[in-house]
Amino acid sequence: MHRSLKGKNFVWWHFSKIEEADFKVLEDEFKFHPLDFDDLREEVELPKIDIYKHYIFLVLNIPALNGVGLRVVKSNLAIFVGKDYVVTITRDEIEAVDRYFARASRSNGLRKEVMSKSTGFFLYKLLDYAFRDAKVVLRELARETQEVELLVYDEHTKVTTTRLGSLRRNVLFLRHIMDPQRLVIDHIINAHKTFLSDDLNIYFEDIKDTLNEVSIVGENLKNIVEGLFDVNEAFLSHRTNSIIRILTVISVILMPPTLITGYFGMNVNNIPFVEDIAIVSLIIVISMIAFWLFIQRIDRR
Repeated sequence: MHRSLKGKNFVWWHFSKIEEADFKVLEDEFKFHPLDFDDLREEVELPKIDIYKHYIFLVLNIPALNGVGLRVVKSNLAIFVGKDYVVTITRDEIEAVDRYFARASRSNGLRKEVMSKSTGFFLYKLLDYAFRDAKVVLRELARETQEVELLVYDEHTKVTTTRLGSLRRNVLFLRHIMDPQRLVIDHIINAHKTFLSDDLNIYFEDIKDTLNEVSIVGENLKNIVEGLFDVNEAFLSHRTNSIIRILTVISVILMPPTLITGYFGMNVNNIPFVEDIAIVSLIIVISMIAFWLFIQRIDRR
């Protein structure tokens, strides 16, 4: 499905969840390089930029939280930028881009603000809005980190370990998404196109600041999560040692009664004290002494 929005100096074409029929429209309306269409048909793992004579082609990764559970996912946003057009293409729906197009369609003021200048300025506004959602993802991960930290120190359950593992994956994946895109912004700044004039450099530097902020906070969260992993492993190891210690105490306590009853339970005639109640008392006394000795040793630790 594609829609278009006309501004003062250019037209914004937006293809949301591109289908095969949309490629025919792109081929008829624009003269893009065939390799660009190959990138549109495939899932591009890392962000990239190709600079041509009359346009630039970008593929960026936009992070988001999926609707089921707390899991960071990414979607590819492909952008063609020329002197009199901007084309945005997504294989999967990207809420931030669709929302921005809907806002520009409804609001004359917003459309005048972002579409009355060059396509380079519009590219800055679009990326600024799209990467703003990355900060939302980062805040959610920071909140989850605080909750998991409390669970690690208060509860040592399988659920805690599972949430900790999921949080670790999300933090690392967010950094994997965001870090390489700073290089793409550098290439935009150095593209030297008429629609990307030098006075726009400060705007794209602002986007780099956003990406740097996400990277720094993400690195801090990564360090915190790694520390929580170590603490959680220490607690689990301590609990395992406690369980083994208790089982050892039970085993040692039961050893004297087992030995005594095994000896006197042999099918041997004329065993002394076989009917004496003192044997039962001896078993109880030895068990209590063994239990007391182990309790004293545990208390010293």
